[in-house]
Amino acid sequence: MANAKPAKPARPAAAAAACAGKVHVAGYPEYTQPQDLARVFASYGPVTVEKLTHRFAVLRFADEDAAKDAVKDTQRINVYGEFLNVSPFTGRHPVTPRRDFVKTKHSGTIIAPEKIELKGDFHEQLDAVLDAVRLTQEEVKAIGGLYVDLEWYLQQQWPGCVALPFGSITTGLGIKSSDADCFVQVPALFRHPAANFVNKAKRLLSQYPRTFAEVLAIPRANTPIVKFLHVPTATNCDVTFKTPLGAQNSKLVAFLLHADPRLVPLAVVLKYWAKVHGLSGTGRLTNYALTMLVIFYLQQPPRPVLPPVQWLQRDRACDVIVDDWNTGFMHDHELLPKTDNTLTMSELLGGFFKFYSTFDFDKMVVCPFTGIAMKKDLFDNVKDLPPEFDRYKENVQQEFVYPLRTSTSMCVQDPIELCHNVASPVNSRLAFEIIAFCKFAADAYDNEKNNDCAEFLKIILLKKPQLPKKTYPEYRVALYPHILKCIENADWKSVVRDMVVQLFEDLCKIPLTKLERVDGVKHQKEKYMGTCVRNIWTRKRFNKAFCGCDLGCAEKQMRITEQILKVDSVELELKFRITLNINKDTKNAAVSLKMIDGDGGHYNDFGKFFISTMQGWLLALLRPHFRLKSNGSPAVGNSSGDTKQSENSDEKSVDIKADVSTPGVDTSEDNSADVSSDAHDTHDNDTSSTNDTQTNTDTLEQPKINTQEIKMPSILDQNNE
Repeated sequence: MANAKPAKPARPAAAAAACAGKVHVAGYPEYTQPQDLARVFASYGPVTVEKLTHRFAVLRFADEDAAKDAVKDTQRINVYGEFLNVSPFTGRHPVTPRRDFVKTKHSGTIIAPEKIELKGDFHEQLDAVLDAVRLTQEEVKAIGGLYVDLEWYLQQQWPGCVALPFGSITTGLGIKSSDADCFVQVPALFRHPAANFVNKAKRLLSQYPRTFAEVLAIPRANTPIVKFLHVPTATNCDVTFKTPLGAQNSKLVAFLLHADPRLVPLAVVLKYWAKVHGLSGTGRLTNYALTMLVIFYLQQPPRPVLPPVQWLQRDRACDVIVDDWNTGFMHDHELLPKTDNTLTMSELLGGFFKFYSTFDFDKMVVCPFTGIAMKKDLFDNVKDLPPEFDRYKENVQQEFVYPLRTSTSMCVQDPIELCHNVASPVNSRLAFEIIAFCKFAADAYDNEKNNDCAEFLKIILLKKPQLPKKTYPEYRVALYPHILKCIENADWKSVVRDMVVQLFEDLCKIPLTKLERVDGVKHQKEKYMGTCVRNIWTRKRFNKAFCGCDLGCAEKQMRITEQILKVDSVELELKFRITLNINKDTKNAAVSLKMIDGDGGHYNDFGKFFISTMQGWLLALLRPHFRLKSNGSPAVGNSSGDTKQSENSDEKSVDIKADVSTPGVDTSEDNSADVSSDAHDTHDNDTSSTNDTQTNTDTLEQPKINTQEIKMPSILDQNNE
């Protein structure tokens, strides 16, 4: 046949003989030892572990038939709870397949609103939603067995440890997709800096696959956890050993929401509403942050349902200090202030949407501790805060904690750990969407309240507002001949390329993968892909710690990035493409940034950081490669922040151009680097039609076109956020 593929050449007899009786094994935990594999494969016959790495192992059987039997049992052989991939050894090591936690994903799904029978009046529909999504009392009671099992098995490692449940299941807000959360209190005897609780717990739990499946340790997170699926109850669980603050917070939430029979159903419906519209979840608005929004709304005058948390902590006899925060409170419902709020469930639900559709998140902090909105400006200087925040002020001034982050798009203060903004993952795009959904629901309530809200739940669960399409601009920094002609090395193109790579990999700690290189007669182009995993652009709070250090620009920024990676708890997965364009004839270059995948708000924040900061860093890296003048100083600029040029100097000022290219706008200049061959359609990520954009773009804040000429020596030593 004309299209038949040529037959694969047979392996030489010597190579085949060398591979006989050998198998390739993968999928085991990193801490697996050779004797572990030898033990589980001994049932097939005499076996030797010839090679063992953290990714794969090579085993040799004395009998070739034994090796074939082991291959037939792939995904049936178990080591520490992980099922192994066993394949014939071919002399090459296949890529270890990524573990896919299928059971975990399946258990985390939630019923779609289209499958709920929404018939009858508002209250009948509300009951139908609650029956479909809430955990029943029997299910909650069964999940109690998870904590019993966890405590029993962990006591083998740490006798006397106690499993303390917390989270939505314990507060009455559990829904079918809810995970269980647990803090394990280990006796002081076993607590020391090198305890490594999560890895030891993973190793122990993995030995019991009939009870704990898909065990995963995340030891390097801000709060290290162990995740697993509890097989008897099919429930996902996150276990932490760090602090009992979560358990104390859950006690407060449970007390407040059970103060009135209307509150738990209200919170559950709002939790389901946010879930089905993708407003909550990992990297978005957390369920705890949403609960704080509900509690804060219920504290508002003129007819509050709940008192401020500050009021509950008036009696010093109730104080319970955990990690320098007061987690105690008065917990007697009979002593709560009487409320005259008699609003119906539909009125409370509609009121929530109306309240947050007009709340000024740009200037105000949601503060359940005081029950009133606080201006963000007050937190800029702790001395300006009222006496109620004395404990917060003391903890900040003593440098026990960092100040509350108010620079995010939404700021919701934890009522106990007052330095914690529980809505910090919410970026500008998501904040815009949350407000848009609240406005849409508020309008639906206004239209339906005269009709006994008969269609209210159907509208807010089954429909959504029209949102502007997402457009992600390309950010670019251009280097002109004024700079590049001063590079002493004749191969200036390699110098520029190496410094760009060093900027991202060393200063920003973003590993790059080369995608493409095109070397033409006049132009040279190189493309890389990078992934940003932390908010490395939030640098202002770290600058102070390094301002007195005798460090160069590159060393200082590298240290700051390392500190951010160490302490920042917000995990990202922002993938972007970096393109370096070099024009050999005109001797200029441009570095551009284009989003591949991730959150658009984070990308815009990173892009603004890129054009405002990267040029200064790049010049600092290039400076050692500049030719020296007769007085020994670099041919371009100086090491200080002084931009004033000598009257006798015939140097031209150093210009680097930074710009943002948005769809439909031509920002090219005659003297800019030639990037026409790398033009990209910025509509790649569009999710709606052009008509949708024309009717809604005035409501969405778009990045401004910003083309500016910057005198570089003046920004070398500035503190960039």
